Amino acid sequence: MERLFQPGKVGVIGVSPSLENLGRNIVWNLIRFGFPGEVVCYGRRPGCIYGHRIYDNLQHLPPDIDVAVILLPAPRVPDVVEHLSRRGTQRFIIETGGFSEYGAEGEEMEKALKNLAQERKLKIVGPNCIGVTDRVSGLVTSFMPLDPSKIRPGPVAVVAQSGGVGLSYVNLLCEEGLGISKFVSMGNKLILNETDFLHHLETDPHTKMVLLYLESISNGRAFYQVLKGMDKPVVVHKSNVTEASAQIARFHTAALATKEEVLTGAIAQAGKIRALNNSQALAAIKALCLPPLKGNNLAIVSRSGGEAVLAADAAGSMGFQLPPYPQPFLRFVRNLFRAGVIRPTNPLDLGDLFDIVKYPEIIEEIAKEETFHGVVFLIQLFDREWELVEHIMKKTSEICQTYQKPISLFLGGDHQRVIKAKAQGIHPIFNSPHEAVEAMGFLLTPPRSPRTSY
Repeated sequence: MERLFQPGKVGVIGVSPSLENLGRNIVWNLIRFGFPGEVVCYGRRPGCIYGHRIYDNLQHLPPDIDVAVILLPAPRVPDVVEHLSRRGTQRFIIETGGFSEYGAEGEEMEKALKNLAQERKLKIVGPNCIGVTDRVSGLVTSFMPLDPSKIRPGPVAVVAQSGGVGLSYVNLLCEEGLGISKFVSMGNKLILNETDFLHHLETDPHTKMVLLYLESISNGRAFYQVLKGMDKPVVVHKSNVTEASAQIARFHTAALATKEEVLTGAIAQAGKIRALNNSQALAAIKALCLPPLKGNNLAIVSRSGGEAVLAADAAGSMGFQLPPYPQPFLRFVRNLFRAGVIRPTNPLDLGDLFDIVKYPEIIEEIAKEETFHGVVFLIQLFDREWELVEHIMKKTSEICQTYQKPISLFLGGDHQRVIKAKAQGIHPIFNSPHEAVEAMGFLLTPPRSPRTSY
């Protein structure tokens, strides 16, 4: 598997100089992302693309291509795989669609391809996928042009059955300042499936956590065993759990539905996180960047009384406790308030305190208290206060690490400024008071996943 992500020689099969050709985008991505190995191109007509010769005869291709990326009409794929495998290629990324997700004729072609792969012990990603992205090796095989300045390196591996959903997750993670280590679009999972990739990612030094999007599970028992055995956090977003989604999923990636209650129970027993939707999955990944939550007691600190109420509702619905603040802490806070007025409750309403530089000091005093296992910090910023946002995020992150307690931060106000703050990647920022509380549930052992959408 290591050679699949770090090949020395890549063959791109199905390339032409035509602007409409998708294979040329694969070559372009390899160049832009700095792939250091050799790139070999094949197409129906000879020519040149980005300085690379296009061979028009498979016999003339150099032997021992480590990974062949194929984007040809489906009927041609089995013969090309057969030919290249005889010449030493063992790893294939088949991005072509039109196999079992398409109907009976496609099923027959896929069956023939699978028989060939099993006979020759080939490793195949796909078919019907957008391939592999490795942000460390520079192997980027998407047939859509990608921008290396936006697909930033980071600790999260995304493994997705749907290329579109997976790429959306990649973009979201990068916008949140997290970035990715690897992205795999599995498609129809002819040979390699989620279990294979999880096994590989368990020992990948660049991957700290995994976000997994599935429409079907190839082997439930093997999947459960690898999940249970992984030390790294895994967030599983499994769709195709209702009759309404079954038909479109079947035509999309030849996926069969899974019983929801069985899946949820297995993931919980394995100690991993089950997400019901994109928002929960992204919130879980952000939460996993924080220290673990070692108990059930939360402190909620909010600049808005209304948002404090929303957070308290979420805490109650998830079974968290909101213990009262101790008197020494309340005396400390009273000394900061201009009007000398404070409601000694948890949540703590900071609406009367306008010096926001003091907010991190308050958070740190709470973090020192043994009573509290985590802090939910809700803050709205206005006008020139945004000049202090980097300071607030850095101090929040430092307190988190110093006291090894999670601080889930909701930052409200100007939407564009929130987006810019997220992109700095200093500290995870959640999208609502509700989400900031629910994210804490992902940090418990075992994780306490919310069972409804927000």
